[in-house]
Amino acid sequence: MKLSRLLVAAAAGAALLSSAVQAQSTAEAALLGRLNQVRAQGVNCPGNGRRPVAGALAQSGQHAQAARTQALYMSSTGVISHTGAGGTTPKFRAASTGVNAVSVTEIIYMGRGVNPEAAMQWWLNSPVHCYWMTEGRYTHAGASIIPGARGTAYVIVLSSQPR
Repeated sequence: MKLSRLLVAAAAGAALLSSAVQAQSTAEAALLGRLNQVRAQGVNCPGNGRRPVAGALAQSGQHAQAARTQALYMSSTGVISHTGAGGTTPKFRAASTGVNAVSVTEIIYMGRGVNPEAAMQWWLNSPVHCYWMTEGRYTHAGASIIPGARGTAYVIVLSSQPR
């Protein structure tokens, strides 16, 4: 009797874990693909000049889950911020999904009637966002795109190599 309850609990836990780490959507994968194109070509960032070519980012489910957490928060609250539910930070959210890296950053955008390319163009025209998304030390990334009543939230979490 106890063994059967334990097996049921283990199966339920496994189902919950597998649903928490979802594969990226086609749009999210395309957004990261577009970012890798930008990094491969190099780009002129406003106020920062020409950024050097940077290596491709490896897509990571852990990074995508961290991005999804913030995108869900922004989409549901309408708040465009790097501070998440309960005051969480990008590094905290990434660590909570298993990302163990020295450097973690997050780029965000939210708007109505926009698409992934519009978000990318906004980031490329922002000195701070353009700089960080083309930073060569970042090697891993995950993206999330969450539509909501207050707009569609776009979040990319980037990190350096795992420790």
